[in-house]
Amino acid sequence: MKPIALTLICLFFLGVNVQAQKKVKEHQLKGNWKMVFDIDEEFIEEELESNDIPWMGKFIAEGVSGFVFSILDDIDIRMEFERDNQLRITVNAFGEEEVEYATWYIDSKGALILDDDDHDDDIWLFNQGKLYAYERHGEQLEMQPVYLRRVK
Repeated sequence: MKPIALTLICLFFLGVNVQAQKKVKEHQLKGNWKMVFDIDEEFIEEELESNDIPWMGKFIAEGVSGFVFSILDDIDIRMEFERDNQLRITVNAFGEEEVEYATWYIDSKGALILDDDDHDDDIWLFNQGKLYAYERHGEQLEMQPVYLRRVK
């Protein structure tokens, strides 16, 4: 009985480690990254239900959600973390390319912060090899449906 219980406990903790967010280290940011929007209709429905949005706002949001999905397919956002905490952002949308620059830093807890707008509510952490956006609610983190994946 003890070996089975020990095996189950080990499997549980192995699963927890796989799902845990990991701190960001500067050397891990080298290379080019593509922003991926992992938004589906279920996410939009949950957001509309959980937020205090007037019925007219919900009606409009539900009506344009399909349109938003088609637009997201036509937008390509790439990021390159450069020296001196500069972030090069290239946006390709509808045949037009635009390059913007922002800043980035890693806070004392190992979270990546994009731009220095003093809104530390949005952070980025590694999860399964990708940089996921999280929103902080005190000590709680809520994963957002946006992540960065490394491109070659």
